[in-house]
Amino acid sequence: MDEGKTVSPWPNIVSMSRLGAVPILIVIFVCWNNNDVFPEPWFWWVILAIFSIGMATDALDGYLARKLDSVTVFGRMMDPLIDKVLIQSMLILLTVSSWTSSLVPFWAVILIICRETLITGLRGYAEVQQIDFSASKLGKGKTLSQTIAIIMILAGMAIHGSSMADMLYAEICYWSIMIATALTVISGLDYAIKLRKAMN
Repeated sequence: MDEGKTVSPWPNIVSMSRLGAVPILIVIFVCWNNNDVFPEPWFWWVILAIFSIGMATDALDGYLARKLDSVTVFGRMMDPLIDKVLIQSMLILLTVSSWTSSLVPFWAVILIICRETLITGLRGYAEVQQIDFSASKLGKGKTLSQTIAIIMILAGMAIHGSSMADMLYAEICYWSIMIATALTVISGLDYAIKLRKAMN
């Protein structure tokens, strides 16, 4: 980056706004998610809208960073980290809800969280060592698969209600989570191998 160059704050502002969706989702789940009585459709629609808008800003902040020529180390670190926080928070909420826990197994969420924590640490180390650790196609596919799986579950709950549990669609949602989990593990191994090669 050129010395004295003006860096626009807007890409990072958009990124941080995505982080603001997390406490809102948690509050809604805590206050209105009843494990004894199936929540009204509005509950699922609101959760779906907040999560979808939050994830949509991921593309927006990247576009702004390139358009305004304001790509920064902070942005490269925080953007994927915020994605992880939002997605993992949503997965945890789904796995602790009695209405969606069968679609989002606890072990899969733990596996995803462990992978994301490890890779976040490796990414921080790579930045310090000035090693290119930008998102790979597998990494982007992992994030996309997780996002799609979550949206499918939320949309299914909003449209079909509790009857979704007896539908084929529930099986499709379950396997979308399994695919996302598999891609998460595979992309994590890919990152670790690439970093090791870069260090040699």
